[in-house]
Amino acid sequence: MPALDHPHSDNSDIEADNTDPLTRARRRASSVRRFGPSGTVRCVGRPIFRSRLARDLGVLLDLDRAVVEWSCLPDIVEFADADGEIVERVPDFRIVESGGLERFVDAGRTGLTPIDRTVSYRTVPEDEILLEPALSNARDMMRYARWSVPLSDRVRLLAYLAEMSPISLIEAASAMRESPEPVGAVIALFLRRVVSIEWRDDPIGPETQVRPR
Repeated sequence: MPALDHPHSDNSDIEADNTDPLTRARRRASSVRRFGPSGTVRCVGRPIFRSRLARDLGVLLDLDRAVVEWSCLPDIVEFADADGEIVERVPDFRIVESGGLERFVDAGRTGLTPIDRTVSYRTVPEDEILLEPALSNARDMMRYARWSVPLSDRVRLLAYLAEMSPISLIEAASAMRESPEPVGAVIALFLRRVVSIEWRDDPIGPETQVRPR
């Protein structure tokens, strides 16, 4: 399981990077921008984003069960645009999926196609990223990305779910006896993929369903 807390670093990390100059320039330009929420779960390396839309997509990548890990502004890739002209671009993300496939991903449509046919590339349309209430739920839950849940609370909740599933979020929170914020503890376990929560279709509330993963 990737670490839950990925601390920010300064520009010296970027200057010491051995990647190509264009990639370093993109990272340096993005490093001065701050888009909340600050926490990540499966981001490898420094979480830096060229736009608010890219940050929102990063939030959704953290909650995507098919994604094992992701990194920001990874490498320069050669693309062809709609007119067949070669364009050099650093995609927003590189993701590693559960089957081991590595894919470059951009937030928003680019109209670009990789020159190298072996390169896997996908653009995620803006309306798919900004879909509600999924995005608001995801942003709210990421405030608990760095939380540590006591082992006793984790075991107690799993035992509860083994006897009765699904249960409501408020019922799951009742099992969190050592955590200072019980609902947040349940959400933190969801972010660690210990339990499953229905978060895409309705705003998260007391009756939100919680299941074992």
